[in-house]
Amino acid sequence: MSIAVERAAAPKAGFVTFGVLRVDGPGTAASLVRILTDEVGSWVRHTEGFISSRVHVSADGTTVINRGEWTSEAAYRTSFGTNPAGGVLHALGTRPGVLAATVFSGAPAEGAIEGPAAGERPGVVVVATRHLGGPESAHRLLDLLARSGEWKRDFPGLISVTPYLSEDGTEFVNYPMWVSEVAYSRWMADPRILEGQEELARLEVAPPQYVLCAVAAHVDAAARTEQKR
Repeated sequence: MSIAVERAAAPKAGFVTFGVLRVDGPGTAASLVRILTDEVGSWVRHTEGFISSRVHVSADGTTVINRGEWTSEAAYRTSFGTNPAGGVLHALGTRPGVLAATVFSGAPAEGAIEGPAAGERPGVVVVATRHLGGPESAHRLLDLLARSGEWKRDFPGLISVTPYLSEDGTEFVNYPMWVSEVAYSRWMADPRILEGQEELARLEVAPPQYVLCAVAAHVDAAARTEQKR
């Protein structure tokens, strides 16, 4: 009799958080990256329902963003939100050098786009947060994103575009990735981007937050295996 051990397939994210920490400079940003990586690596990755954590630092070193993926909101609340081990992570917003802390929570929305560079390592990432009037505006925004996919999915250097929406439809996060700064610059220079931004602006009730950043660390859930006889 032999026993084979296989890695279980990674589940799809049903709940996502973006923790945004505005800081006083690159030194504080680097410290936060170490703390996030250590804490997630030591205990969060072993909790039920956790999928991954990806830590980003803005190009100017003044913002740290952690994207957490979970199978469901219930798993997030139980495994992280009320976990007594989470004291360090729950208090990140009060650490010296942290100027402001906000958290977006929601779920992946329809309209994700895979580009020709899908699967490659990201060189440039944008976290764009938009503030909407509610579900109707959110529906129109997702429709605009879906229509733009007709040309975006063939754009050289694009890895993917993933939209996220809060439960009440008032916050939207767009998460595009490119292989390099060159690919990103060409994307931003395309006149169709400006046209799309003007349409999106009509749906917003407050100015958007646009953070250009790079991936500083990524931690997946601990391997979940099953035995086969």
